[in-house]
Amino acid sequence: MNSTTAPMVAPAVADDDGRFAIQCEVLRLSIRPIGPVLLAQYLLNCGVAALFAWQYSLSRALVWISLITVVTVMRGFFPQRLPDPFTPQSLRDAQRTHTARTGIWELAHGLAGVLLFNPGQPEQQLLLGLMLMGMTLSSAFSVSFYVPATQLAITLLLAPVIVTGLWLGAPAMKAVALIGIGLTAMMWKLVAEHSRQLEENIGLRLNERSLREQALAGLRASEQAQAERLRFFSAANHDLRQPVMAIGLQAEVLRQQLDNGADAPVVQHTVASLARAQQALEGLTNQLLEIGRIEAAADPLQPVAVPLAPLLADLARQAGNGRVTVRCPADAVGWADAVSLRRVLANLVDNAVKFTPRGRVLLAVRARQRDTGRAWRVEVRDSGIGIAADSQERVFGDFEQIGNVERNLQRGHGLGLAIVRRLAAQLGIQVSLRSAPGRGSVFGFELPAAPADAPVAAPAPAAQPRSGAAQPRSGAAHALRPGLAVLVVEDNTVVADSLSALLQQWQLAPRVYASAAEALALADLRALDVALCDIRLPGALDGIALAERLQRQKPSLAIALVSAEIGEATQRLAAERGWHALRKPVQPAELHAVLVQAQQAASGR
Repeated sequence: MNSTTAPMVAPAVADDDGRFAIQCEVLRLSIRPIGPVLLAQYLLNCGVAALFAWQYSLSRALVWISLITVVTVMRGFFPQRLPDPFTPQSLRDAQRTHTARTGIWELAHGLAGVLLFNPGQPEQQLLLGLMLMGMTLSSAFSVSFYVPATQLAITLLLAPVIVTGLWLGAPAMKAVALIGIGLTAMMWKLVAEHSRQLEENIGLRLNERSLREQALAGLRASEQAQAERLRFFSAANHDLRQPVMAIGLQAEVLRQQLDNGADAPVVQHTVASLARAQQALEGLTNQLLEIGRIEAAADPLQPVAVPLAPLLADLARQAGNGRVTVRCPADAVGWADAVSLRRVLANLVDNAVKFTPRGRVLLAVRARQRDTGRAWRVEVRDSGIGIAADSQERVFGDFEQIGNVERNLQRGHGLGLAIVRRLAAQLGIQVSLRSAPGRGSVFGFELPAAPADAPVAAPAPAAQPRSGAAQPRSGAAHALRPGLAVLVVEDNTVVADSLSALLQQWQLAPRVYASAAEALALADLRALDVALCDIRLPGALDGIALAERLQRQKPSLAIALVSAEIGEATQRLAAERGWHALRKPVQPAELHAVLVQAQQAASGR
């Protein structure tokens, strides 16, 4: 690459980086081609050589113009090549090379003060001295913008005539030589000041360019993010409408079947279809909410020591059917946020089970030794359908599924690995994937080992049965005592009516109120057996505050918090207070189990 191409430099975004970028730009300006100027200087030098060849010595003039010719050819046809990109070391090397080349160039011109100095002619001495001083004044700011190189050039241009004038010159020439010393000092100061101003201007220009590039990059990122959001919400809208449409159609079918007196098996089939659509809608809603919480950083990370063996064993147990096995050293303790790590592994296990129709899933942990210390390699291996190489990056995208082209909602929505990608980015881990079609997949990542004195993560609250939980059999409702008094505090009329209808179907006695204040003022607490409290309630008291007051007034009352925002912290609080925590949408089986437990606890007292 020739010197006319600007080397890549970093934008001036910090003091050190900005200084480095300015120095690179100064050097680039200093070695830029100056063909017309170089030609004009050479012709002037030829005129000077001709003048002194006529007035003084042809041979000396030829020697001097020969030197000028050599350095002019060197500068014009063999320019300095700059490294691309610059590094601190290559910049220093390039500056030294430039200084040496500049010194050679100006020394050749300065030798006129020796070769063309006529000891016997004071007039020619003065003419030569004034000409060299004029050269200095005219070319000092064009020979280079690098201060050491320019100061060396001024010194080498004037020093020969100053020394020769003081040694061999007439009295008038000696006076001119002394003036030359003052001129050298003055030019050194002017060069330094000029260079400082130039560097300030370059810094401003580089900062302006950096800001412009940052603005353009921000605009491009914003446009890309907007396109990604549009694609995300378009896909979410599509997948949300599917179960909603199915629920609407199945509800109409059920209404007509009931109007026409359809047989019980036919009605039960329609109800089962309704339940499946509701489960699909719940699953997608939960995943969308989880993505929203991750991107909003609603759950700050709290790294702790996480024992991996019990965590993996619990995930394997929840997967059910004995299809997931664990191979983990007993002393494997990772350093991570316990909640986020569990969510990463749970999604990977769910993905592996979902796309492994036959065979097993293995959760494996192995020790690794890294430069930063000991680490644990965690892998989720399956023998499922596998993923082609050209699709392995895509599976971590939103609403991307390989092997589910028919978009079967019972096999998920393609958000599990997208959640894994977001959580992994928060945790600072890199999830790798090895896979081949028909040969299964291996998802893995490394966790740093926990320090020996690190606090150990508290055991996770017991997982609530989710959308796949079995509905209670019709006979199971009879396990509840008819007339069991249930307080329902729910401000959403549709939800409140639905809960009341289900409780009445189970022959229970619901007392429904829309706010905590209304419940505390109107409900007969002595007659209540169970309280179902929504957390978000109108008024000054929320569901948690209501539950605390109810517990103080009637310690034996069974209490369940009901909310769409049940998280790890709420589950811990409920476990500490002896309450239940039900996440909306609550499945009938979950509600039924809580009521049975409350009834059994009341019977044992």
